[in-house]
Amino acid sequence: MNKTCRNCTSSFEIFAEDRIFYTTMNVPDPTMCPDCRRQQRQLFRNFFNLYHRKCDMTGKQIISMYDTDATFPVYEMHEWWSDKWDALEYSQDIDWEKPVFEQLKTIHQKVPRAAIMNFQSENTDYCNMSGKSKNCYLVFGCVGNEDCCYGHIVWQSRRCFDCLYVYKSEECYECVDCVQCYNLKFSNSCDNCSDSEYLINCAGCRNCFGCVGLKNQEYYIFNKKYSKIEYEQEIKRLKNENSDIKKLAQEKLKELQNHEIVKYFHGFNCEDVTGDYLYNCKNVLDSYDLKNCENCRYCATLDSFTNVYDCNFATPPAEWCYNCVTVQGYQLISCHLVQNSSEMYYCDQCYNSKNCFGSLGLKNKQYCIFNKQYTKEEYEMLLPKLIELMKKNNEWGEFLPPYLSPFAYNETIAYKYFPLTQEETLGKGWRWKDMNEGKFYKGPQYDIPENIKDVSDDICKQVLTCEFTKKPYKIIPQELAFYRNHDLPIPHLCPDERHNNRMKLRNPRHLWDRTCMKCKKNIKTTYAPERPETVYCEKCFLEAIY
Repeated sequence: MNKTCRNCTSSFEIFAEDRIFYTTMNVPDPTMCPDCRRQQRQLFRNFFNLYHRKCDMTGKQIISMYDTDATFPVYEMHEWWSDKWDALEYSQDIDWEKPVFEQLKTIHQKVPRAAIMNFQSENTDYCNMSGKSKNCYLVFGCVGNEDCCYGHIVWQSRRCFDCLYVYKSEECYECVDCVQCYNLKFSNSCDNCSDSEYLINCAGCRNCFGCVGLKNQEYYIFNKKYSKIEYEQEIKRLKNENSDIKKLAQEKLKELQNHEIVKYFHGFNCEDVTGDYLYNCKNVLDSYDLKNCENCRYCATLDSFTNVYDCNFATPPAEWCYNCVTVQGYQLISCHLVQNSSEMYYCDQCYNSKNCFGSLGLKNKQYCIFNKQYTKEEYEMLLPKLIELMKKNNEWGEFLPPYLSPFAYNETIAYKYFPLTQEETLGKGWRWKDMNEGKFYKGPQYDIPENIKDVSDDICKQVLTCEFTKKPYKIIPQELAFYRNHDLPIPHLCPDERHNNRMKLRNPRHLWDRTCMKCKKNIKTTYAPERPETVYCEKCFLEAIY
């Protein structure tokens, strides 16, 4: 069944399997296309922008993802988790004459929120959305890491710097979409590779340089085989004779990619999937960056989820969830930051709770509506009436409306995946924030030595200026130690711009209808038709490569 998106007017399809899921979850068909639904969920996630402000409970100066213009109280993380306040103090009665979203706006503007969301972590004050991590700095979406800096969606990794979507890896630098890698640098879409630089779409390779599409190889340079001694001599010669080895490698990689055979998606051990960067997945459709997932559709950045639609940015476990961001639990609908909970609807920043509706900031609660405590019998009587009220106003099943987001559009991850101009953003009725105010350094300039051996410890006391954005940035001691240990130059771009450049290396989250360039089987792929690579279905790819 085809429908027209109420937001962008594009046509999208509701499949029979979708209808079964929506019926099971007791939600209507979506009214927006998958892309617009993703964009709306991402409007609620500010990963990268941190601000100095005061804790509204103690007056202490803190680091926060909420700027000073937030309409609600912001508490330092440990104060928010303390017993010094109770979210039930902000309860409100149900108003049966008002739409539910209008009532949610009231409670969203008064309940305190945690300044940053880090849990079971140590020395990660300058991270956000960090869990079970230690000694990390400016890693956003940081899960199970140690000694990592400057990254986004870095999970279960150690000593990885400037990485994007890296999983179970160590000692990596400037890597994008790499899984189970060690001592890998300047590489993209690699699995189980080590002691190598400038690799693209390689698997099981070690001691390789500037290679594309290799599988289980060693001692290759620009896809040419060498002996161990020849390899070491040639690498030394290349680095001695080329002042800009990175530029040379990128030029050679581009040439090699023109002749590369690629599988229609990145990933392994998958069955019946469409999307990209999928690992150990089954029955997954139009989803991206999923690991160990089954029966999932229109999702992104999940690990070990089952029977979920339209969910983003979450670690296990979760089952039977719909239209959610960063959730753990069972039977969750249109929730944000709800962890270890079940049967929760339209809740935000709630933990270890169950059977709650439209609530914010709850911990270890049950049978609450708009932060008001009810008995089990009262709750079970009121919940169906609230759902009917939402259905009457075409709210039920929709995600939280954009005007409830505490962030301006260009503060959010939506801006990275769905870039809009200020005029376009304001035209949609969404907020825009001046992000450059006070961000430019007017002091003396510091000349960065090109060779890391010439860099003194004093650089950690200096303010550097990004060559592209002109914004200031710093080098921290553990970062300098990493560069020295790996013989890497000091970056001339600020962390934000380095992240933007890494984002450009990823295939877009868009599926094109194409045919396998060998057997002509129909495929859906993130490789655009104009791309130079030869795109094969999985069967033809395996036959060609192995």
